[in-house]
Amino acid sequence: MSIILHVDFNSFFASVEQQANPFLRGKPIAITGKRGIKDMKRSIVATASIEAKRLGVKTPMPVMEAKRICPELILLPGDMRKYSEITDRMLRVLRENSDKIEQFSTDEAFADITSIAQDYFGATIIAQIIRNQIAQACGELCSVSIGVGPSKTIAKLASGETKPNGLTIVQPSEVISYLDKKPLEDVCGIGRATIKHLESIGISSFQTLRMASMKKLVHEFKPITGMWLYNIARGIEHDGVNDSQEDPKSIGHSYTFAHDLEFDAEIKTNLLSIADTVALRLRKMKFKAGHISLLVRYNDFSSNHIGIKLTNSVNDGLSIYKYASQLLNKVRDINKPIRLLGISTSQFSNLEKPVSLFLKDQKMQSALCAQDCILEKFGNRALCRAATISSVFQERASGWHYDHQL
Repeated sequence: MSIILHVDFNSFFASVEQQANPFLRGKPIAITGKRGIKDMKRSIVATASIEAKRLGVKTPMPVMEAKRICPELILLPGDMRKYSEITDRMLRVLRENSDKIEQFSTDEAFADITSIAQDYFGATIIAQIIRNQIAQACGELCSVSIGVGPSKTIAKLASGETKPNGLTIVQPSEVISYLDKKPLEDVCGIGRATIKHLESIGISSFQTLRMASMKKLVHEFKPITGMWLYNIARGIEHDGVNDSQEDPKSIGHSYTFAHDLEFDAEIKTNLLSIADTVALRLRKMKFKAGHISLLVRYNDFSSNHIGIKLTNSVNDGLSIYKYASQLLNKVRDINKPIRLLGISTSQFSNLEKPVSLFLKDQKMQSALCAQDCILEKFGNRALCRAATISSVFQERASGWHYDHQL
């Protein structure tokens, strides 16, 4: 049977900032997704420090609400280069002390320690070694909570048992009794919609979930989810640590603007800039997209979402912009200022350099290759369209992949 370890940083972004700046230690701080006071006010709390959490600040609370709850709250913009460096250090420690690792998000990862630990006594020792080495590599304030169990789900559940800086071991014989103490929503993969559906059929705990037959769960939730629910209630999971990176299902970019967009010119300029950002990511991963979707969110927080399947796959910003612009014209409410725009692409095919008979297409392909080489060497703002020169997107302070890693 496998022995899986899950590492989860405590208040990750905030802890990294406090480690880097002694003057922030012991104070309530919040990391936002924007820079500048004006932009910060329209942002959300990406991470709150332990001190801020104790005063009621939560993620993803709007910054203005957080300031009302905690007037002394110190706001800081996210520094993704700094955070990604700490993530890399944590992953290096895990690689040195495990058989396989799988990054789950920016601040957490799984490790298969079956062979190196051999048993749960050994797993306890390995967990302590990992904790100490992460503290040495990342700093004492960048503490982690660790969970160990026979599966990824149990290990992740255990890592949240004691925070901050906790260590929880759940042995195979303890899995059922451990699950029975937890609400269903604590398990990663059981979201609000699933909880609502379960409650509608009389299931409100792991005890009642185990009483449901496999046939009933498959009927209610379809085969994949139904089988998973049936198994997880019994502590059974077949999803091991996967150290190979799978291709993404979608590639996109969304942005909340510093002020609501009302005029066509600024809407088109920002939409084009977002399209170029998405196109660069596509080419970076050597993909073409066969589907494009658009998200529009207005100043009253209502939103529209629409997509289109393409006849020919694309990976250049101008083509993506043209399709996104068509979608925007279909759904836009011209009476509402726009707060956020987002473009997402999917249905990927591998990028192969086309052999076109048309000189225009050949020139475009050569220009894109040259552009990508320049951006790779000198940074993402080294070259841009004249129309988008005033559109500068701040890096996100949340998520896994960062804007500077394009």
